[in-house]
Amino acid sequence: MVNEINCKDCGKSFEVVPNARYPRKYCDKCSLERKEAYAKIGEIKFEDCED
Repeated sequence: MVNEINCKDCGKSFEVVPNARYPRKYCDKCSLERKEAYAKIGEIKFEDCED
């Protein structure tokens, strides 16, 4: 059994397993982008941030 939900970032619908241990919120593309951004979080400097 598979359900379709909308991605929280881009709004595209994608299929998920309803009884998964951790339900997904993002499609494969958006989750990959978030994973890469999280991997680079240590490289961000205070001077690079706005307000």
